[in-house]
Amino acid sequence: MSNEHFRHDAAVYADDDEFLTMSVPFVEDGLALGEPVLVTTTPANLELLRSALGERAHRFDFAETAYFGRRPPARATEFIRYWQRKAGPVGRNVRVLAEPLWAGRTRADVRAWRRMEAGLNVVLADTNVWMICPYDARVVGEEGLAHALRTHPTHVRGTDVLESPDYVEPGEYARACDAVPMPPRPDDVETLPLGGDPNALRRFVFEHAARLGLTEQHAALLTVAVGEALRFVGDDGHLALWPAGGSVVCELSGASAVDVAPFAGFRPPELTAAAEPGEGLWVTRQICESVEVRTEGGVTVLRLQLPGPRSAELAGPAHR
Repeated sequence: MSNEHFRHDAAVYADDDEFLTMSVPFVEDGLALGEPVLVTTTPANLELLRSALGERAHRFDFAETAYFGRRPPARATEFIRYWQRKAGPVGRNVRVLAEPLWAGRTRADVRAWRRMEAGLNVVLADTNVWMICPYDARVVGEEGLAHALRTHPTHVRGTDVLESPDYVEPGEYARACDAVPMPPRPDDVETLPLGGDPNALRRFVFEHAARLGLTEQHAALLTVAVGEALRFVGDDGHLALWPAGGSVVCELSGASAVDVAPFAGFRPPELTAAAEPGEGLWVTRQICESVEVRTEGGVTVLRLQLPGPRSAELAGPAHR
């Protein structure tokens, strides 16, 4: 793998032995070459790998996958930051074994995670990361395994690397995901025109979010998320908030002001570089539980969702 090349493999395994046949050589070879190695998978797989590696187990970085970026944009950001920290000034190659967590996710969540898997081919394209994404056939159904081969250009069996014949170009894959319509906005929701006093708009967001159950802190964060998202729509549109499943949904709609790339907001802004279109969406994605964007006929609609008081928030540590 050259210093400029990103490689993104899927790896379907059906039992513990198949997981180890794939993962042990990947980690061992990386360590032998002096490459940083990150493994983020299930606790059971981490224990399997540690046992197989013995005294070398302390030499790779690890995190339980449930806690390594709970949301797709946060996970993509964690991969980038790990690479930035570990590649160093000499540009060392970096290896990542990253198993997505599928259990307990809604269909919308699954679609968002699959979309992120496709997006990594774009977001990490200029890195020198070699990433393998394991898929446990005992947990992931046939549909999920088929999507794994659509979102990864190659897949591995043991140490063999094979082309994925059903691989889909990431932008095309994202468009297919975005073709799924969002639920309709409730008819009785109060809306506010976007044109006019920006302070009035911020008050509207804060007050309505608090009325719907968000804490003052979360209501304030939502106003920040909305402020960053506003640049993508013209002031001819509207803003609306409503409750949904224990969360608060905020919709912005108006004439498209900026083209929104399929994976805008998945890569953190470079502080030393000129701002790129879409970077503000990274802030919005970091704050919100989910952000959906649809553009059609010159109109852009953004749906931001923030957990309300009845939405369970998962939290947990990442370890070295």
